[in-house]
Amino acid sequence: MDEHMKRRLDKQKKLFRQLGIQLDALSIHEKDFSNKLRGYDAEEVDSFLDDVIKDYERFYATISDLMDKWQEQQIIIRDLKAGVRPEPERPVIDPTAVEEVVVKLEADLALLKKRIRPEQQFYID
Repeated sequence: MDEHMKRRLDKQKKLFRQLGIQLDALSIHEKDFSNKLRGYDAEEVDSFLDDVIKDYERFYATISDLMDKWQEQQIIIRDLKAGVRPEPERPVIDPTAVEEVVVKLEADLALLKKRIRPEQQFYID
């Protein structure tokens, strides 16, 4: 097992222990069952456990994401209580995109002016 995966599984174990969850993906993967006469199909059990492991991985990713968002919210709340106002995010405006939109709008306006009959005063020059 590579180092990255080992660290990830260690973080998962730690988080699950904090949440009171006994099983993690690695413990499910490493679980061995004894064979008995008239037992379950080993391949079917392995396939099912692989699905359980995938779900555990999704649970872990979701929980980690939610905990990160919760921590960000806690920082924002702390800052708001301290009187620190976060700067509003300013959208990035691409001047060339704005220019293209203006040119298109001007062309559309010119086309509309041509279509409107002159005797009807629907627009102002």
